[in-house]
Amino acid sequence: MAAADSANEARLAAAAAKKAQDAAKAAQAAQANTVPAEVGEDDPRYYTAKVGTTGKTSFQLWTARNAAEVASSINQNYSKFGISSVIDPVTGRVVTTKSTAPTPTPQITPQITPQITPQNITDPATLALIQSLQSQIANLTNAQRSAQDQAAQAAALAAAEKAKQQEQQRQSIVAVLTDRFQRYGLGSLINKIKDLAIDGATEATITLALQESEEYKTRFKANQTRIAKGLAVLQPAEYLNLEDGYRQVLRAYGLKQFDTDAYVQQFIANDMSPTEFSNRVVTAVQRVQNADPAIIKQLRDYYGVGQQDLVAYVLDPEQQFQKIQRQVAASEIGVAAARQGLQAGVSVAEQLAAQGVTEAEAQKGYATIADILPTAEKLSDIYGKTLDTYGQSEAEQEVFNSLASAQRKRQRLTAREVATFSGSSGTNKTSLTTSSVGQF
Repeated sequence: MAAADSANEARLAAAAAKKAQDAAKAAQAAQANTVPAEVGEDDPRYYTAKVGTTGKTSFQLWTARNAAEVASSINQNYSKFGISSVIDPVTGRVVTTKSTAPTPTPQITPQITPQITPQNITDPATLALIQSLQSQIANLTNAQRSAQDQAAQAAALAAAEKAKQQEQQRQSIVAVLTDRFQRYGLGSLINKIKDLAIDGATEATITLALQESEEYKTRFKANQTRIAKGLAVLQPAEYLNLEDGYRQVLRAYGLKQFDTDAYVQQFIANDMSPTEFSNRVVTAVQRVQNADPAIIKQLRDYYGVGQQDLVAYVLDPEQQFQKIQRQVAASEIGVAAARQGLQAGVSVAEQLAAQGVTEAEAQKGYATIADILPTAEKLSDIYGKTLDTYGQSEAEQEVFNSLASAQRKRQRLTAREVATFSGSSGTNKTSLTTSSVGQF
């Protein structure tokens, strides 16, 4: 009985070895995309088909081979001979147990873990085959692990490079914006710039965020007034250039009392151009601050502007510059009249200023008026009941505007005087010609 069991066991072992050899050859053939002739039609990975009329059978590959399929095929072949076998496709280890009641389709589960050592199998061919399969599975597993390791290493390098680039970009953004906002006088925002850069914000995003800060709005306060007036918002660079231009002019003319943020903001808020601002400063200094005290007094008499407020009045952006220029010119004309013993009303002086009469022309014109007016007024008193009278208003119209009607009034009075005293030569002061009147 014992001998029969031994013989049976030997037979089963030999059959198992043969099946294992077949499986190994099939695995090698699969790698070369060929099917060995030795593979039997009972191999679950293949199907058979008749070729031609000779009755020969060809075998074709059913599925691609991999470690799991090799293990499954071997396990199924072993089970037919009453030997349960598991080949772990990950570790490449082979575990087998002998079965006294072989079943056609044993259920293989992960719980079958008896360890088979070389002592369990004595057939050299079987041992060699098992070792070869283990080596193949191990190589396949190592290749998979190597590929995974390489992919992981490449991903890590790519991530490190990306992190490096992002850090360099953050540092660049911080450096650029730090320099820019320090020039704006907003060094207090540097820490906020760094925080936003660390969070991944771009340069444009950080700039927009800082423009909403109270520090930024205070620094460029004039922009808020410009918005309310319907004016365009100035970009920081343009805003700063205007500030610098205003301050340079003020300092050049010694107007340091106006070199303040409050005044400069007023100029920007009212959209005062650098050219207009320069003209205002020249007017304020040369024609007002350094003017004859008589002109300053005339400005006060005409417009109620005190000496301490004159420069501020001229620089006030709320006041139209054309109006200020006209008022200064009118005051100069009023002084020219006063120096001839005459008084020019504010309306007349402003009218002459609007016509473009300069201070020098006013001085010459009122000198002429002062020469002809006394005689003309005297004749008007004498002949005024029958002729049109002639006074300062007519003289100003004749001299500054060359008004013919005013000139004829004076000429008729003079002619009546000459006719009354026909015995005279008519060459005295009352017979002044008009060759110089109205010519400047």
